[in-house]
Amino acid sequence: MIEIKGIPFEVEIERKRIKNLYLRVEGNKILASAPLRMPNYEIYNFINTKRNWIYKTYNYYEYKENVTHMYKGGDIFYVYNVPFKLVKSIGKKNIVIKENIIYLTYKNDSEDAIKYLYKHFDKLLLIKADEFLNKHLDFLSDYGYNQIPTIKCKIMSSKWGVCYTRKNMINISSYLIHYPFECLEYIIVHEMTHFIIPNHSKRFYEIVSNNMPEYKRASDKLKL
Repeated sequence: MIEIKGIPFEVEIERKRIKNLYLRVEGNKILASAPLRMPNYEIYNFINTKRNWIYKTYNYYEYKENVTHMYKGGDIFYVYNVPFKLVKSIGKKNIVIKENIIYLTYKNDSEDAIKYLYKHFDKLLLIKADEFLNKHLDFLSDYGYNQIPTIKCKIMSSKWGVCYTRKNMINISSYLIHYPFECLEYIIVHEMTHFIIPNHSKRFYEIVSNNMPEYKRASDKLKL
């Protein structure tokens, strides 16, 4: 056990047939993967050199855990930043929303029930996404791109959006339903800009900023 800035961390050491020492932080645990013959004092000396990194990593994940609106089970499901009480039951597939309550009925209590719920909200997400697409469509033609991209929605755990220039298509993550409208607008503007510039250069973000001056605020929320 070590303490960093008043926070106690449990240290777990796993020895492997590797040449270098690796650290990762999971909650209040420091997990060290060490070479088979590396003595403990060397491992702890290395951990001490990484105290600031450990604290920052811990702080980030603690903050993320407290503020993210991603659904992780339970009876609260955020829709555009607003908390809804989620009431699940077993029966014929159906979704009813009354006031701030979502009544989800599915044939069983599996993960498929939540996927079914996301598909329901995908329709609402796409309607709003089309609004933002049309709002910013002019800047594409200003740069010589005269096609209207199509937008599709799917569950994506590692990306908020993907641009397929050859298909003239943008895919957005179903998980955007949990965040404010500005986050969805930012992803639409971001992916639209890729039809003009494929990379994330300074020029790319200049164009994004021209179309959405407050994009960094939305981007920061999606980094949580």
